Amino acid sequence: MNSKRAWLVGSSSLLWLVACGGAGAELESSATNDPGAAAGAGVGAGAGGSSAGRAGASGGAEKGGGAGKGGGFVSGGGAPSTGGAGGQVACAKTQAAAKKVPIDVILGVDQSGSMNDDIANVKANINKLSAFLDKTKLDYRVVMVAKVGTGKYDVCVPPPLGGSNCASKPPTFRTSNQLIDSFNVLQKFLSTYDATSGDLKWSDMLRKEALKVFIPISDDNSKVLKGADFDKQLLAKPGGQFGTAAKRNYVVYPIVGAPAFPAETPKCGTNAVNTGPEHVAAAKISGGKWFPICLKDFGPVFEEIAKSAASKVACELGVPMPPNGATLDPDKVNVVYTPGAGGASETVLQDSGKPCDGGANGWQYNADKSKILLCGATCAKIQADTSAAVDVEFGCETKIVQPE
Repeated sequence: MNSKRAWLVGSSSLLWLVACGGAGAELESSATNDPGAAAGAGVGAGAGGSSAGRAGASGGAEKGGGAGKGGGFVSGGGAPSTGGAGGQVACAKTQAAAKKVPIDVILGVDQSGSMNDDIANVKANINKLSAFLDKTKLDYRVVMVAKVGTGKYDVCVPPPLGGSNCASKPPTFRTSNQLIDSFNVLQKFLSTYDATSGDLKWSDMLRKEALKVFIPISDDNSKVLKGADFDKQLLAKPGGQFGTAAKRNYVVYPIVGAPAFPAETPKCGTNAVNTGPEHVAAAKISGGKWFPICLKDFGPVFEEIAKSAASKVACELGVPMPPNGATLDPDKVNVVYTPGAGGASETVLQDSGKPCDGGANGWQYNADKSKILLCGATCAKIQADTSAAVDVEFGCETKIVQPE
């Protein structure tokens, strides 16, 4: 009798199923034998049977045989295997939540004399940013770069995001106690990042794998640092936290004097000094968008920023390395989507026939198989459902899109 073993990765939410034996095989740890008739069930190897991979009724397909039709999704979760005289006993599977890419948010607030109403707006609505990120179930952290206090031009982030008395709240929230003028928000992001003073430094707050989201808030322009220079200096920081020019791992969402995205002129109102063209430039370089500072309520702005940032990481799921000595069978992995509003789960078909950004519709691995990428209409569907659950099943033959 063959033996199946599953390992739980302590630092990860994914379970790894490494082997799949014959009929009647035993399963150790938390893997579950699933002989039920799930939609899209394919065919694996049973006792005396064949792994020819006949397509399931729902249109899913296993790698050994015909492919499913329709692309993207099939109804139901992953499938057990059947086959041979032994019947439905050959395939056992485990399921766990896929690991979403985390987000690190860095805000910087202009504290000049013309910003009184805007500072109050930030303090009144900053918790709406974190509240929306909570809904997405993303792992997030927030840094606030500004002079901390309760004065007219100080910034105090209240609970639940902030701590009591305007303090930091580890591990989620950190203050960087730096006064910012109207013309140097971008420059202060750079100088405080790896400052020697513990009161200013926030580089140790970031995770390398996290998407970094910068939110400069100012009614003026960046006059000491151009948006292009901010990009160059940020990418040059040691450790590769912010990615490369070919693949940036950060995005800028300014709240400035420009009108609503994508318009860049004229300025949004009389309370804006100018349109903040260098902040807009930083957003354009990084693939972000901008918001008018003339709005009386920043709540919807913070929610939109959180939603946009969440959508950027929705289609890239981290896959951890297996534990000591274990190896993953990449042909026995399935991805399952469950709508955030409830309803039946759907299996996402693997589509490796085209590049993810070149017409694929389903999921595929990245080059080193460390990540699962959602592609095409599949990605768009999950981006639009920010509270969706995406699970990964291990142990049953991968369902694939029919080749054209």
